[in-house]
Amino acid sequence: MLLRKRVWDIMREDFASVREDASLADAIRALIASRHKHPDNTFVLVFSKADRFLGVVSMWNLVQGLGPCLLRDTLLEPAEVDWDKAFAHACRSCANVGLMDCIQVDVPVIKPGDTLARVLELFLDYRRGRAVVEEGGRIIGVVVLADLFQEIGAQLGA
Repeated sequence: MLLRKRVWDIMREDFASVREDASLADAIRALIASRHKHPDNTFVLVFSKADRFLGVVSMWNLVQGLGPCLLRDTLLEPAEVDWDKAFAHACRSCANVGLMDCIQVDVPVIKPGDTLARVLELFLDYRRGRAVVEEGGRIIGVVVLADLFQEIGAQLGA
């Protein structure tokens, strides 16, 4: 199965993406919108203004980008604060920063005709559960661990 099936059999052609000048808030919105269709999606692709693939920003990267600002802005006296309002305000102000400091550039790149065994190998090598599918110099899709796992489970009769 892993040698017979190909990337094109499981890749997702719709994926969340933003431009390099986007804010963390833009990336969060794109990810949330993507998760309506694919609840297991945890990342957004980042492209240059010239449509060149730059990397991904994961849910974890977004939380890391927001964390220091959120923690700094919520260090107020508990008796003086409406914490729900304070947190909402901090989220809005912290999410307006750029996302290029959060980007992961070491993203596995695969071809549509690669075997699923190759995908598994890359996931293990990179210790990541995602790869972008490139053809003709363009990103045409993504493969995520959940899709590969589903293929493995189908072969086990699960």
